[in-house]
Amino acid sequence: MFFGGFPGGDFPGMGGKGGGRSKNVDTSKFYKLLEVDKNSNEAEIKKAYRRLAVKHHPDKGGDPEKFKEITRAYEVLSDQDKRAKYDKFGEEGLDNDGPGDASDIFEAFFGGGGRRGGGTRRRQKTKDVVQNLKVTLEQMYSGYTKKMAITRQVIDKKKGVQECRECDGRGVKVEVVRMGPMIQQMQSQCHNCGGQGKSFQTKQEREVLEVHIQKGSPDGHKVVFREMADEHPDADAGDVVFVLKQQEHADFKRKGADLFIERKISLVEALCGFTMELTHLDGRKLQIKTSPGEIVKPMSQGFDPLAKEEAKTEWEIIEDADCPSVENVAQADTTDIDTLKKACETQLKRKGIDVGCFVVDGQRAYFKQCTREEALAAKKTRRGSTMYIVTDPDAKKSFRMMKAVKDEGMPTFKNPFVHGNLFLVLTIEFPDSLSPENQTAMAKLLPAPLHQPKWSEDDKEVEIHTVTDIDPVQSYNSNKVNMSAGGEAYDDDEEDGPRGGPGGPGVQCHQQ
Repeated sequence: MFFGGFPGGDFPGMGGKGGGRSKNVDTSKFYKLLEVDKNSNEAEIKKAYRRLAVKHHPDKGGDPEKFKEITRAYEVLSDQDKRAKYDKFGEEGLDNDGPGDASDIFEAFFGGGGRRGGGTRRRQKTKDVVQNLKVTLEQMYSGYTKKMAITRQVIDKKKGVQECRECDGRGVKVEVVRMGPMIQQMQSQCHNCGGQGKSFQTKQEREVLEVHIQKGSPDGHKVVFREMADEHPDADAGDVVFVLKQQEHADFKRKGADLFIERKISLVEALCGFTMELTHLDGRKLQIKTSPGEIVKPMSQGFDPLAKEEAKTEWEIIEDADCPSVENVAQADTTDIDTLKKACETQLKRKGIDVGCFVVDGQRAYFKQCTREEALAAKKTRRGSTMYIVTDPDAKKSFRMMKAVKDEGMPTFKNPFVHGNLFLVLTIEFPDSLSPENQTAMAKLLPAPLHQPKWSEDDKEVEIHTVTDIDPVQSYNSNKVNMSAGGEAYDDDEEDGPRGGPGGPGVQCHQQ
């Protein structure tokens, strides 16, 4: 049995010599319908169909027959096998391929669930067996094969499957009950075969499966062994599924194909360079150093490179503007900005639409699939409209920069010859103190201070303060009681009578 293989690999075609193209066969009709060249790639065909589908969809006043034709053309040209047949034999070579369904543009384009009836009912399967499999980061880095033993129920081939003798294969038994002059027939499930109408014997069988952990396998990856679960004569055997569960590593942390490792360096190493040694996941010894003259700066606060949740899309707002020349791919009858932003991240993204801009007027919103540059280039003044454009993704690039070793991360799952990067999460340890002499010596070697005093310490109007170490949490808690709202700054008991003076009446407030 062959397990695994390289995912995404394509096997060359196995065409024979016969079956050449018939004479007078039209193999250009579908390309003309989509207004693309015969050499167009899948992305170009997809883009052309999206544009024409929006234009000719019946819900938007388009011709239903025209929409069916372009949908049919897209269904064929977006499928490699169908496209190859069409290029050779035209529409005649497409057997059992019906016309497209014009009922839903998103189903037709995004491969939604089908309203395709008339298919053969699928044979049932026995229950899949799902088992978590713990794997180390080293095993996911270098690849590994684990042998796993399973015990399953299989049909005893020697005894075979026989028709139940108790119910003659019907699965039910009919009993005749006489009640005085009346005769009643009662039907009940056959207890011998459990209502299946068949009698068979099973036995336990032990199998040893070799679970191949490919290089760069992601956490949660499923290794499936087809039809290796329990057997049943009226159903196909289910699958045995091993779910890889990545274990925490003492040194390395992983995010996608990138690796991260935390290290401390001294102030002198940050200023003058460092050389550190590291044993990689495959046992290789790496010596990592900075370039001559390079300075290591502390990481930017507020940036967590290992954050699991991706940051939400940020939008730039441009008032009284629109980009009418960029086609609308969707619209919404709401002007609630939070709802529209959420739709871009969820509903539209699931449809394969990456919104680069949306425009809101007084009544509705229009979504546009374009780049930031395309939206800005098409920007026109339009009173009452507001453009929301995706912010420049590189605007905070300098804020995110980290020291890294290129191509020393994890192998990528689909191409193990391509690696991610190894990032160094560096913490700079500062000395507790320096002697005044050393501070003076260092000041001569370093760039000039950013803060140069302009006031004289001898000036009587200048107060001199020296910083000290204080815990902000402790500071906040210690003053919390004095910061509560309500009451006076000093709530002293007044024994002289009501407020407003001894014996005097208090202030009376009345609603007018």
